[in-house]
Amino acid sequence: MFHRMMKFNILHGMKQEQDSLLEKEGSMKMDQNLTVSYEEQKAQWQERKKQQQKENAGIFKKLAPASLIYALIYTVCIYKNMTGAAVLLWVVATIGYICYIVKTVKERKVFKTTIIFAVYMLILAVSTFTTGNEWIIWMNYCWIFAFTVCFLIRNMADENEWNFWDYLCGGVNAVFGAIGSIARPFGDGNDFARLREKKENGKAREILIGIAVAIPVVLLIGGLLMSADLVFSNMIAKVFEGIRIPANLAGICFMLCFGFISSYCGVRYTAYRKDRQDREVKILTETTAMFTVSVLVAVLYVIFCGIQIIYLFGGGGELPAGVTYAEYARQGFFQLLVVCILNLGAVLTMEHFFQRNRAVDAVLTVISVCTIIMTASSGWRMILYIRAYQLTFLRVVVLVALAVITLLMAGTICYIWNRRFPLFQYGMAVVCVSYVLFAFAHVDAGIAAYDLAQIENGNTAGDYSYLSCLSTDAAPVIAEYLKEHPDKSYYGDGIYNWKWEYMQENDRMNQPVTLRTFNLSYLRAKRIFSEK
Repeated sequence: MFHRMMKFNILHGMKQEQDSLLEKEGSMKMDQNLTVSYEEQKAQWQERKKQQQKENAGIFKKLAPASLIYALIYTVCIYKNMTGAAVLLWVVATIGYICYIVKTVKERKVFKTTIIFAVYMLILAVSTFTTGNEWIIWMNYCWIFAFTVCFLIRNMADENEWNFWDYLCGGVNAVFGAIGSIARPFGDGNDFARLREKKENGKAREILIGIAVAIPVVLLIGGLLMSADLVFSNMIAKVFEGIRIPANLAGICFMLCFGFISSYCGVRYTAYRKDRQDREVKILTETTAMFTVSVLVAVLYVIFCGIQIIYLFGGGGELPAGVTYAEYARQGFFQLLVVCILNLGAVLTMEHFFQRNRAVDAVLTVISVCTIIMTASSGWRMILYIRAYQLTFLRVVVLVALAVITLLMAGTICYIWNRRFPLFQYGMAVVCVSYVLFAFAHVDAGIAAYDLAQIENGNTAGDYSYLSCLSTDAAPVIAEYLKEHPDKSYYGDGIYNWKWEYMQENDRMNQPVTLRTFNLSYLRAKRIFSEK
């Protein structure tokens, strides 16, 4: 019995030891598998990283030279020269740069349908150096930027037809995406430098990095030490006393860096992001709530428009005591303008995102017609106010905007009842043609002619001080008036000479003229007043 128990214990112990060995062996195999899996993942990650670095280096090789050339042209043309003829060369360079990117990245030419964007940019460039109105010039630059973005994003996408919402969403996405890619030039350049690095100059890159890091550090610490010790500050000042850094160097470097980084980031994000997928517009079928709101708003608009027809257009009814038509015209004008813009956006949104319905179409038509009446009311209010006072640039802008809104609402009504009507193309044509006519109209000359005529007719609201702030576009009218009325150069009891103030305000006309800084409006004004 004892021997049997001993034998059992020995066999049980051997079995436990065997199980322990098997468990250890299994654990070792599992650890080995985990180690192999980790090493494989690490190798795959490193391989993907190398591939990404090669891709980034290839992108930098394609974009950097073209972006640098473009930045140089941009700096040469635009630095301290926002109004010169060189802006035309810059716009040509912008178009050529985008065409090169499309050819390089997409391996095709730009779409023929987008050539209109390039033509419009060139027209605005010509307008920029033919006017002296700074507001027009700044609006030209805004339009040039907007159409540059449209020209780029449209040619980087597929050939499907785009609408207003595609351009709006694509443009906003491109601008903010470019801002978010501001570190891309440095990262791509670093990958390019790593791949081009050779063994014999392996330390050269490290030295360059050290110098680049040391410059701001030395400047920061040096500035702190100079402010801490006067003797040290005087010593450093004497060392650099003979060195003269051109005053324009910092501005030129900033514009060069801005031109390179902005162009590189914009193209980098737009050209190399994932292919654009067509967004499926979700059409809302449940329109009861929106229809109810639209009906109530339409009823309110009908009542309001009836009041406008009675009091403003027809001259019927009685105004509140002590209120003149000029005061009534000015009151609420800007609120009406905002309502017109909101109505246009609301109608376009409902037409795009809601299911078509005869009842909804009828309500939207009523809202659109009322919007046209409110636009006419706003315009008539402004005309009455101008008659009572004077014409200004802002008031001309408002009248033009109201005319554009009226034309857009008319096109919207056509689209509501005929979905084949090309509303987007119609809207683009209306906006672009209207602005081009406005930009080339030299409205300051018309403003000066109207206000001076009002002054001659005895309008006490006439203001010579405002006339002295007009641009060189008004020079022919002002010079002719002063020639016919040489005794009216002064105002304010003969204290202020508004001709002298006008010349001081537009002293740019007396600057030296070169091919780069040539401005037709400045040159014409200079010749007119020189002859006089």
